[in-house]
Amino acid sequence: MLACANEPIYDGATESRLSIAIRLLAARTNWHAPEKCLDFIKMLNDVVPKQNFLPKNYYEAKRVVSTLWLKAGKIDCCEAGCMLYYKDDIELTESKFCGLPRYFPLKGQKRRYTNVPIKRMFYLPIIPRLQRLYTSMESTSQMRWHFENKNDDGLLRHPCDGKAWKHFDRVYPDFVADPRHVRLGLCSDGFTPYIQASTSSYSCWPVFVTPYNLPPEMCMTKPYMFLTSIIPGPSNPTKKIDVYLQPFIAELQQLWNEGVLTYNISSKENFLMQACLMWTINDFLAYDMLSGWGTKGKLACPYCMKDTKAFTLKHEGKSSWFDCYRRFMRIQENS
Repeated sequence: MLACANEPIYDGATESRLSIAIRLLAARTNWHAPEKCLDFIKMLNDVVPKQNFLPKNYYEAKRVVSTLWLKAGKIDCCEAGCMLYYKDDIELTESKFCGLPRYFPLKGQKRRYTNVPIKRMFYLPIIPRLQRLYTSMESTSQMRWHFENKNDDGLLRHPCDGKAWKHFDRVYPDFVADPRHVRLGLCSDGFTPYIQASTSSYSCWPVFVTPYNLPPEMCMTKPYMFLTSIIPGPSNPTKKIDVYLQPFIAELQQLWNEGVLTYNISSKENFLMQACLMWTINDFLAYDMLSGWGTKGKLACPYCMKDTKAFTLKHEGKSSWFDCYRRFMRIQENS
């Protein structure tokens, strides 16, 4: 399949059919161009030899890229965000918790619905993309960087030099035994996808995952920040964000408990790839949603917990942490 997609677009060409298709789709996405703008493919066909494998249109370019099996799924959601129509609940037409309908009702019909869901989320499976990291010579040679470049000089160059990484290594030695296992970080926050931000209150929540096996100059770059979910609005998911993360959590459990058979092109052998989620990266408000720790009131700090020095304002009735930072400063003796 890959050999067919990687055929040169014509004899003597350096670009393959797959690479051209990917560049065309990337150009449309990066420049927010409509589909009709790719009609210039016809012009390219006029200047290359007649015997060529150049995509003839936008549809054919998408079909070539789809051979990579990196597909995006659509999962219907409850309008109130209390459940997904997923796995055992995929045939339901109403929410089993709140009773709201799954589809838009027909006009004048109370119990008859169209096949158009009221709310839907996008999910991009993470396992195929992690497997692709080991089928590319560019990335597979770097997936052991965190193991082969350990340093004990006290300098923090990469997360593998931090205390959290080393603590994980001590707690799970079986996972650490194979440096090809993947360490992941998750990032999520809300944004307004429309231009008229001041007049629209729509809040959409993308969820990104990045592998930390790679060296510092690669692991936080755009090609290796994988979009896994797009949680729809119009409001933020608050405490129900775990409902939308169900498909991602299921994949994480599979990667941690069972592993996935993966082909390593550098060693030309199969191995059982496992993965773990090391931490999440987010602001304090999103931390409340992802961790379940309440970030309001006196116990808002997950580090201090009950030992917090916060106090309640007498007239406003609000919690304040004024001057609390001093407890973490080094005490200097008076000379």
